[in-house]
Amino acid sequence: MGEYLSGRTDQLRDLVMKIGASTKVVEKQATRHGSLRGSGEIERALLAVVKEMIKQYSIQTKLTPEQLSSVVRLFYKNLSDTEIAEQLGDRALNKTVSRARIKLHLFRETDLKPPFDKDEFVRLTDAGKSVKEMAETLRVAPSTISEYRNIFDSQKASERDNYTKRFQEILSDQDVSERMVTAHTEDGLQDTIDTDYEAAEA
Repeated sequence: MGEYLSGRTDQLRDLVMKIGASTKVVEKQATRHGSLRGSGEIERALLAVVKEMIKQYSIQTKLTPEQLSSVVRLFYKNLSDTEIAEQLGDRALNKTVSRARIKLHLFRETDLKPPFDKDEFVRLTDAGKSVKEMAETLRVAPSTISEYRNIFDSQKASERDNYTKRFQEILSDQDVSERMVTAHTEDGLQDTIDTDYEAAEA
């Protein structure tokens, strides 16, 4: 019995090594077939779009382009701004993440629900009112006016320039690649479990 268990342990170890190699093979195949990208190419494509946006919109933030690329990727994994900040290594960066996310045209539903009448905001903006005048009319803090002006400006740019579509196209390749690797791994493990069961029955 001990020899049997030792043999199965060796086989499981070999399987883990094969799965690691298979993951790389799947990624290479994903890169070769169609427009599907491997994980390294996905990261490079994402970073290229982020750098393009930094240049086009003169984005200023304490986050590096690589960190901004992570913000995009983690946003599409449905992480909150605080969770993204934690992934970047500093929970205190949550406000920085929030402002950077807006500049990258990544909006949450709550971003687009201002604590004032949006039509009135637009009317005052078109009339050339100052931030202070708008704040007094809408009865909110000047900082709130500035915040939502940035949000609405980014929203307009998003509709015009369609960077979010490019993000989604890049990350859809990542989702497909991950599903392929997961399915391949699960198949390998199931094969070993089935073999173990059959051997034990024998």
